[in-house]
Amino acid sequence: MSANTACTPSASGSRSARVLCSDGQHPVHVARRGVLLGAVPAVQMLLSRPASARLELPNKEVDNDTSPFVQELLRRTQEKKEERYQQRLQDYYKRNFKEYFEFEAGSVKTGRARGISANTQQEILKWLEENK
Repeated sequence: MSANTACTPSASGSRSARVLCSDGQHPVHVARRGVLLGAVPAVQMLLSRPASARLELPNKEVDNDTSPFVQELLRRTQEKKEERYQQRLQDYYKRNFKEYFEFEAGSVKTGRARGISANTQQEILKWLEENK
């Protein structure tokens, strides 16, 4: 077997693993325990890296009152608060009242039968037109 041929284990049901070399001519029988024990030093070497190779980040608490980043986030939140509230409210109206308004004020006849004034019915139709 040449020095640069790679050997790979093949699956078998016995207690020894049959390792076939890449040239396919030199099968070698190795005990499974030997294969497993051969892998242990490689795993230990990977797990026992020096501490200097690890990235150590200090866990610092951020003071909300003095942090410019946090203050900027709070300022932007306050600026958009009312706008986001109105968006959520409009979305709620669209999801929950669109079918109801279509039923109640879908026609002039239905609106009169339900006691809806002409002005209210026009507003409902305008809202339905805007929120298609």
